[in-house]
Amino acid sequence: MEIAKLKELCLNQAQFYYEYVKKYSENNEKSIDKVVSIKYQKDSSPKLYEIKLEKAIYDFEKTYYKNNQTNEYYFNKKDILIKEYDEKNRLLYVQVLNPDIEFEKIKSDDFFVVTDLLFLIKNLIEWYEKNSHKLTFDDKLTFDLKPNLEILKDTKLNQNQIEAVSSIFKNSYSYIWGPPGTGKTKAVLSTALINYITSNKKVLIVAPTNIALEQILFGVLENTEKLQIQNEKILRIGIPSKDFFDKYSEVCETKGIERVLESLENEINILSRVIKYREGRIISEDLEKILEHFSKLQENKIKIIKLENEKEYLQPLINLLTLPLKAYHFSNNSRMIKDAIKKHEKNYCINYDEKLIEENRLKEVVNIDCIRKELENKDEKIKKINQENFEILTLCKKIIKSEKIYNEIFKDLTQTNLDEKQLQINQKISQLNLWCKRSLESIKTLVMQTNDELINQALDIHHKNFDDKKLKEKLAFLIDEKDLLIEQSTKQRVKNSLVIAMTIDAYIQYTINENIEVNHIFCDEAGYMSTIKALSLFKSNSSITFLGDHMQLPPVSEIKTDDINSYKKSFLWSQSALFFETLFLKNSVEEIYFDFTNNTTPKFEKTSQVNLLSTHRFGKNLAQILNKFVYKFGFESALNIDTNLFFIDSNSNVDEAIERSSLEEVIIIKELVKKFEGKSFVILTPYKKQVKLLKEHLGRKYFENIMTIHKSQGSEWDNVIFSVVDDSNSGKRRMFFTNTINENFKGLNLINTVVSRTKKRLIIVANEDFWIKQKDTQLIGNLIFNSKKVIA
Repeated sequence: MEIAKLKELCLNQAQFYYEYVKKYSENNEKSIDKVVSIKYQKDSSPKLYEIKLEKAIYDFEKTYYKNNQTNEYYFNKKDILIKEYDEKNRLLYVQVLNPDIEFEKIKSDDFFVVTDLLFLIKNLIEWYEKNSHKLTFDDKLTFDLKPNLEILKDTKLNQNQIEAVSSIFKNSYSYIWGPPGTGKTKAVLSTALINYITSNKKVLIVAPTNIALEQILFGVLENTEKLQIQNEKILRIGIPSKDFFDKYSEVCETKGIERVLESLENEINILSRVIKYREGRIISEDLEKILEHFSKLQENKIKIIKLENEKEYLQPLINLLTLPLKAYHFSNNSRMIKDAIKKHEKNYCINYDEKLIEENRLKEVVNIDCIRKELENKDEKIKKINQENFEILTLCKKIIKSEKIYNEIFKDLTQTNLDEKQLQINQKISQLNLWCKRSLESIKTLVMQTNDELINQALDIHHKNFDDKKLKEKLAFLIDEKDLLIEQSTKQRVKNSLVIAMTIDAYIQYTINENIEVNHIFCDEAGYMSTIKALSLFKSNSSITFLGDHMQLPPVSEIKTDDINSYKKSFLWSQSALFFETLFLKNSVEEIYFDFTNNTTPKFEKTSQVNLLSTHRFGKNLAQILNKFVYKFGFESALNIDTNLFFIDSNSNVDEAIERSSLEEVIIIKELVKKFEGKSFVILTPYKKQVKLLKEHLGRKYFENIMTIHKSQGSEWDNVIFSVVDDSNSGKRRMFFTNTINENFKGLNLINTVVSRTKKRLIIVANEDFWIKQKDTQLIGNLIFNSKKVIA
């Protein structure tokens, strides 16, 4: 396909997928995930906290945090710095940079991780918009390196592995199909990489996930260390897992500048605290000024009350003339009226005369126009006082510069709530003064060794008019310097390193605006990577080797296969990277889609494929089963022993079936796991409902050991317990993901993935009567047939 059409296809599919995911995203682009626990790491320097996450984080630049106690948000590199990440156990190790965050007081129930779920798709759309015109497919690249096939120490390649290494160095594009234990990483990939390193040539390694990437690096670094090749020649870009960082910190992205960064972070921390301290002191002073204005408001309040009382005092005189009494009322109350008017006889509006009052000639006694004028004068005075109060309130609101305190106290400040607000201000002043006192002592201790003149001047109480601008300019400079140091360090290390390793998503993000020039690209776990992402590797005119096992899990897509229309508009997300040739060699979208939907395995014309035949992972029994049902190319075991295969009959009752879950299997597994205390084990199942049921019955202690098969990709355990669930051809537990004949649901890939996670022992828990009848057609049935039955 022409590059212009290829760009159009990829952009259309990326944009459609973006809109689809956005539409069905529960939180409209955002996922708010709970935190299980927050723990302080004793003796850590700098001070670190361990955050146990409920879900994995996929991109740290687009991740931030919410504190429900204060309704505040914290941001990476500004408030909280991520130091390490253990993706496998979902443990995040962070340093708190913002001195106002009292992390010890935050409960995990009130702390959330917020992630933009659409960032990967956004990055890919931007990548294709800027870089798709650079895509190239050239199968005529020249090679000037003849590999040393005996370069590894303590490892001798078999003939099949030699063929794979030779293929890498003879072809522009190659695919090494390597089932578990066949030496794909530790033999073939390591040999190729070390040949490039010793020839001073540059290579790139990409993988679909962090776990997969580090599994590759663990295998490669084991071989490079034996040959005493410096680890500094290898660069792992991205946030490392704790295990990887502990063992290979010098390989990680920021290790070379860790001390410099730590020094800058300390300076930034101190300066931020000084600015906060000065702000706190200024706010306290402002509040004290405001209290002075409040005293004027209180005076005015008394004046208004006095004027209102005076108005009320005159009102009866108006009533006498505007509400005349009937004759008999007047005669009965003339004494009372005389007394009422006599109270005001000194008022210049009153002409007190008892005879006139008795004759009911009140208009001659009380000058109503004069009284009204007097009332108007009092209203005018009240109006002026109110205006003055309004101006004072407006001034108070202007004086306070803290948005937080403004919202707390001054936003709804009126004359009516003056007393309440005055009390709040007094409390706030007390709090701020106490905070400033403590903060000042703390900061003085921190700056004792730095002797920074600027900071010491800022702390000096005599420098009240000290220019805050200087402080903020220095803080901005330090932050820019830190960011630039990280950025330049990564670029420089990319330039200087001979092996660069990153996830495909990190590669896409990095190469939106940058180039990585290498001699060879190695894409591992290619079967689990989508074509639309893998195609970005063809931006560089380099040889590319794909490694993996396309008979394991395919790429994960949010769009279900039964949504035919949407699936066709986004199939590049579901299509394995190993179909890359199709995109370049076919002429239309229809041909590409047909090739994808009608071929379970990729067909190559220009790409060399080598299948690794011999496994050191599986015994003879399991290798024979997998060759019959999965690989079918002569896959065999290099071992003289059998794999430990065990089976426990669940005796599940089909008539009492619960949809996609089996209580019978859960009860068996609950007893079974007691035998694996302290050992490497996992419980895998095809369905989320069974995961939920297992967790309910086994408890939080085993949460990390229970997962769906899809979640297990890239990890391995000594012992794998497989909860099959399905036990019928119809009903609530009819075969679905477990059906290895139905290609639409990739059941064969799924069950093969279960087997491939196993290092020593596989234990299958399922309904024997149902599965044993299908031993000749279904992989699960054949595995059970060849397993040793254990009585529960």
